[in-house]
Amino acid sequence: MGRVGEDAGGRPVPVRGESGVGRFVMVAVRSLRGLVCAAGVALVVAGCGTGGEDAAPAVTTTTGLPIAPEAPASFDPCAIPQEILASENLVRGISDANVDGGQGIKWRGCRYVAPDSYAVGITTTNLTLGVVRDDENFVVRQEYTVDGRAAIGVTTVDEPNPRGRCIFYVEMAGGSLELSMSNPESRNKTGDLDTCGLALGLAEKVVPLIPDA
Repeated sequence: MGRVGEDAGGRPVPVRGESGVGRFVMVAVRSLRGLVCAAGVALVVAGCGTGGEDAAPAVTTTTGLPIAPEAPASFDPCAIPQEILASENLVRGISDANVDGGQGIKWRGCRYVAPDSYAVGITTTNLTLGVVRDDENFVVRQEYTVDGRAAIGVTTVDEPNPRGRCIFYVEMAGGSLELSMSNPESRNKTGDLDTCGLALGLAEKVVPLIPDA
């Protein structure tokens, strides 16, 4: 694969100085940290950070609902089997998707990209579906059941292109699995598809890997 970056329209273009796949992944998923942080900022007053403080026994979001002090550790989003990644043409990003947000909200996982398609951060988080569902800063696009687990797809209320973004949550003990997906209209392979629909399809492959509670 040649070395690629993105032009102003989001399409891959040649670049110099980085290995091909690694550079594409880095450029294509660079906005996912902002998407993850946007989810946290919608739920809490404080913004996102990279550091961590000593975990408290419990924390409470501005919705008044308690969350666990840590993201669930029963599933590793960075260890998804290669056959599943290949079925979606996904390549793992250079950096992880670990974020310590305000008010104790945490994400642990990895970033992935499907060239000329979508980019996605797959993380576990201590956010519960109840916290997300009740927050007025989110619009619930649809409720689902994935492998017997409750799931929801949401966008932020100020999202200018709801079809091109989706934050998809699947219930886990102590929080949820989050798929933060970006799918710009400029993507030739999937840009005309609803992003929550794409997230559902990916979740149906990944969620069966989560151990039963």
